[in-house]
Amino acid sequence: MNSKAPEENKPILRMFLAGIASIVAGGSTYPLDTVKVRLQKEGEAKSVVKKYINILRGSQVIYKEEGLRALYKGLSASLVREATYSTLRLGLYEPFKHMISQDEEKTTIGVKFFAGLMSGSTGAIIANPCDVLKIRLQTISSHHQSIFAEITHILNHEGILGLYKGTMPNLIRGAILTGTKMATYDQTKQWLKEHFQFKEGFSLQFVCSFATGLIISITTAPMDLIKTRIMSQDSGHKVYNGLMDCTIKTFKQEGLCAFYKGFYPQWLRFGPFNIIQLIVWEQLRTICGIKNI
Repeated sequence: MNSKAPEENKPILRMFLAGIASIVAGGSTYPLDTVKVRLQKEGEAKSVVKKYINILRGSQVIYKEEGLRALYKGLSASLVREATYSTLRLGLYEPFKHMISQDEEKTTIGVKFFAGLMSGSTGAIIANPCDVLKIRLQTISSHHQSIFAEITHILNHEGILGLYKGTMPNLIRGAILTGTKMATYDQTKQWLKEHFQFKEGFSLQFVCSFATGLIISITTAPMDLIKTRIMSQDSGHKVYNGLMDCTIKTFKQEGLCAFYKGFYPQWLRFGPFNIIQLIVWEQLRTICGIKNI
């Protein structure tokens, strides 16, 4: 008789299903991400020009000036990112958790958070070029550019290292996001099962994924803004010299609240994104005979 847990027997399939769920979630919520990125860029470097202002105004301006297609700029890079970054950060969470603690029934929230930090960091480092491409394409307001044209532009003007701009804030963001996300989702499920007799299924997964979306929006917003600003600058228009320089300049020029620019579209995206991603992943696991988180 095989004593291994079902999820340990199908690690590759579990990761593949995580990628499928992430692509579905990413594609269905992408316009909100584009608006968020534009809002995060607004007002930097002492600029007083404000076009987008909020999520509704931002969506209207982009649609009127650039067309509906503009809300999906960089989608191809985003889907490749989800297929790599999210596949790894979700798929490696449980192996890292089991590596740190063998006792699944007594796994602490600290262990869950640290396992998420490890899987999130791994995914962020590998997928950094996709993040750079996505953000560069999202911030181009004058024309539409293909992903291959943008890759060529970066390599010709900035070299291969141009694809690794913002690696440090991206790594920190990915670690915090995944650590918070998986610890919150995992621990909330365990708590609701123990204290409110929730059964595994859609209702439990919905409640936990909704709560997770709010928590990760709050914890990652500042680093997400810094990542966006560093990645979006090219060699000819350099404003920031790294994570600390971006942090200091943003604070001095725009104040503390600037670190939460784009928070509402980020939350509005993270909410549906997490609900779709985690529920689809959990349901696919059930269909394939893999134990739920």
